[in-house]
Amino acid sequence: MSDIVKVTIEFEALESKRFRMYSGAFVRGFVYWVLSKTNRTFAEKLHSSKNISPFSVTPVMSNGKVVDRLEEGKEYKFSVTFFVPEIGEAMKNYLVSAENVYFTAAKNPLRKIGVKYCDKDSLSNKPVSKFNIDFITPCYFRIPSKSYRFVPLPIPNLIFRNLARIYSAFISEISHEYREWLDAGGIVVSGLDIETQKVMLKKMKWDIGFIGKVYFNLPKDTYNEDFARITSKLLSFGEYSNVGDSRTSGFGVIKVNFLE
Repeated sequence: MSDIVKVTIEFEALESKRFRMYSGAFVRGFVYWVLSKTNRTFAEKLHSSKNISPFSVTPVMSNGKVVDRLEEGKEYKFSVTFFVPEIGEAMKNYLVSAENVYFTAAKNPLRKIGVKYCDKDSLSNKPVSKFNIDFITPCYFRIPSKSYRFVPLPIPNLIFRNLARIYSAFISEISHEYREWLDAGGIVVSGLDIETQKVMLKKMKWDIGFIGKVYFNLPKDTYNEDFARITSKLLSFGEYSNVGDSRTSGFGVIKVNFLE
């Protein structure tokens, strides 16, 4: 069985309306709503769990861009990626027999369902030395402390420690030595064009993250081919998992470009 199941839903807006919050939060609600229809007990446990969530989502998009409103008659899409295949199959099976997508308190006509399967062997394993990441939706990190510090910056060890944590939880373990290599400056930022963006995930709760393009390289004095392969694999995985906090609300959606 595949390690990853990505379900993409395309629908037609039944009516025009503006999202009261970031659309990724509505997608997250949709996931729990569908799971409650297929397995309510599991949905409740998932919702209350403090462990790493076994799914990520994109916000609602049109022509590759995040939207903040729906227009009647136009088509939109969003994706949900599961790292527990059984849940992805349950979502797919529910949607196959559905005619509408109950979303934003409306029964929007379902136009298309796409399902993509991926296992760890299909992720990139080529040593990488230079790459860039397009942060398509806001990204931020939380550093554990007495009050949890929020960091809306593309700090390499935060990015790759986060990806390694998710990958280790659902795919296979990433070594402690890799994390030590990150902390020693194994990956550095070589250029960036970013800005911060403020969005509402819950009523009167604002989150700030960065979006834009960031360039990275692996310096020669700390280069390690095995760790370069792990980095490549984590980058490929990150296009499914998202990166940073609030992944289940559509934050941290990325597109990776390998430069060599």
